[in-house]
Amino acid sequence: MSDARVAEAEELFEKAEIFSRQGATGDEKKIYDDIAGRFSSATEPELRKLAAKALVNKGVILGKQSCHGEALAAFDQALLIVAGGDDAASRESSAIAQVNRAITLDKQGKTADAIAAYDAVVQRFQSDKVPAIQEQVAKALLQKGFMCTRKNMFEEERRSYDAIIELFGASQEPALHSQIANALFSKGLSYGKGMHREAANEAYDELLRRYAGSDDPEIKSLVGMANFNKGVSYHF
Repeated sequence: MSDARVAEAEELFEKAEIFSRQGATGDEKKIYDDIAGRFSSATEPELRKLAAKALVNKGVILGKQSCHGEALAAFDQALLIVAGGDDAASRESSAIAQVNRAITLDKQGKTADAIAAYDAVVQRFQSDKVPAIQEQVAKALLQKGFMCTRKNMFEEERRSYDAIIELFGASQEPALHSQIANALFSKGLSYGKGMHREAANEAYDELLRRYAGSDDPEIKSLVGMANFNKGVSYHF
C-alpha cells in the first residue's frame, strides 16, 4: 500500500514538473497543495517527506514571486509535517525547509533572523552522517557567507567558509566538493577585496590543490577563475 501511495505522489510531482516547464506556476502550486493535502498526515516517513518537499517547492515558487510571507508559511508548514521525526527522511526534509526559510528571511532583509536560522541548521545537523543532510549544512553556511558579503560582514563571512572546510573538507562525497570549492573560492575573493593578497592566494592555492583535475563543470569554472584571480592579485 505504501509503495502505491509513493508512486501516486511521484506521479503528481511529474505533473508539477510539466507545469513548471510550461511556466504554469499557478497549476504547479495547486499540485503541490494536493500532494501536501493527501500525504502530510501519513504514518510513513517517506510520504511525509514528499509532502514536505511539495511545500518547499511551493515556497520556492512563492519566493521567486516575491511573496516572501507566503513562502515562509509554506516552509513552516513543511517543518510541522516532519517535526519530531528522527528518521533520515524527516531530518533531510527539515534541513531543506530550514535552509530555504533562512534564504527567505535574508530576502526580506531580516539579517539577524536569517543568521539565526542558518546557525540553527548547522547546530542541529552538523554531526549528521547522511550525505544529503551534510549538503544542506554546507549550503546553509555558504548562503550565510554570501549574505554576509552583501552586508560587509567580512569576518563572519570567512568564518562561514572556514566552517564548511572544517566540517567537510575530508569528505569524499561529490555533492560536497562543489560546496567546498565554492567556499575556498569565495574566501579567496573576500580576502582579495580586502587587499590581503597572501591570504587570498592561499585560499586559491588550496582550491587548485584539491580540484585542479576535477571534471565537474562548476568546479572547473571555479578553478579557472581562481587561476585568473591569482594572476590579478600579483599585480595589485
